[in-house]
Amino acid sequence: MTVHAPKLLTPEEFASLIEVAVTAPNPRIPAPHLAKLLTLGYVTLTAKGPVVTGDGLIRITESE
Repeated sequence: MTVHAPKLLTPEEFASLIEVAVTAPNPRIPAPHLAKLLTLGYVTLTAKGPVVTGDGLIRITESE
Protein backbone atom coordinates (compact mmCIF):
# COMPACT_ATOMS: atom_id res chain seq x y z
CA MET A 1 0.00 0.00 0.00
CA THR A 2 1.31 3.43 -0.90
CA VAL A 3 1.21 6.12 1.73
CA HIS A 4 0.81 9.61 0.33
CA ALA A 5 2.34 12.42 2.33
CA PRO A 6 1.48 15.74 0.69
CA LYS A 7 3.52 17.74 3.20
CA LEU A 8 6.80 16.11 2.16
CA LEU A 9 7.30 18.49 -0.76
CA THR A 10 8.05 22.18 -0.61
CA PRO A 11 6.11 24.37 -3.05
CA GLU A 12 9.26 24.56 -5.19
CA GLU A 13 9.68 20.77 -5.21
CA PHE A 14 6.02 20.36 -6.11
CA ALA A 15 6.52 22.79 -8.99
CA SER A 16 9.42 20.61 -10.12
CA LEU A 17 7.16 17.55 -10.06
CA ILE A 18 4.72 19.36 -12.31
CA GLU A 19 7.61 20.45 -14.53
CA VAL A 20 8.61 16.81 -15.02
CA ALA A 21 5.00 15.90 -15.84
CA VAL A 22 4.69 18.69 -18.40
CA THR A 23 8.12 18.69 -20.03
CA ALA A 24 9.30 15.07 -19.77
CA PRO A 25 11.70 13.79 -20.90
CA ASN A 26 13.73 17.03 -20.71
CA PRO A 27 12.65 18.92 -17.59
CA ARG A 28 14.89 21.65 -16.22
CA ILE A 29 14.69 21.21 -12.47
CA PRO A 30 17.31 21.44 -9.71
CA ALA A 31 19.23 18.20 -9.08
CA PRO A 32 18.22 18.11 -5.37
CA HIS A 33 14.55 18.30 -6.39
CA LEU A 34 14.98 15.42 -8.83
CA ALA A 35 16.78 13.35 -6.20
CA LYS A 36 13.96 13.88 -3.69
CA LEU A 37 11.24 13.11 -6.25
CA LEU A 38 13.07 9.90 -7.16
CA THR A 39 13.45 8.93 -3.49
CA LEU A 40 9.76 9.50 -2.82
CA GLY A 41 8.80 7.45 -5.88
CA TYR A 42 7.06 10.34 -7.64
CA VAL A 43 9.50 10.22 -10.56
CA THR A 44 11.44 7.41 -12.20
CA LEU A 45 14.34 7.50 -14.62
CA THR A 46 13.87 5.85 -17.99
CA ALA A 47 16.13 5.58 -21.02
CA LYS A 48 14.47 8.74 -22.31
CA GLY A 49 14.82 10.68 -19.04
CA PRO A 50 12.74 11.29 -15.92
CA VAL A 51 8.99 10.64 -16.02
CA VAL A 52 6.28 10.98 -13.40
CA THR A 53 5.06 7.72 -11.86
CA GLY A 54 1.50 6.81 -10.98
CA ASP A 55 2.18 7.91 -7.40
CA GLY A 56 3.48 11.22 -8.75
CA LEU A 57 0.30 11.74 -10.75
CA ILE A 58 -1.78 10.95 -7.68
CA ARG A 59 0.26 13.47 -5.69
CA ILE A 60 -0.40 16.13 -8.32
CA THR A 61 -4.15 15.46 -8.40
CA GLU A 62 -4.41 15.39 -4.58
CA SER A 63 -3.26 19.00 -4.54
CA GLU A 64 -5.93 20.31 -6.88
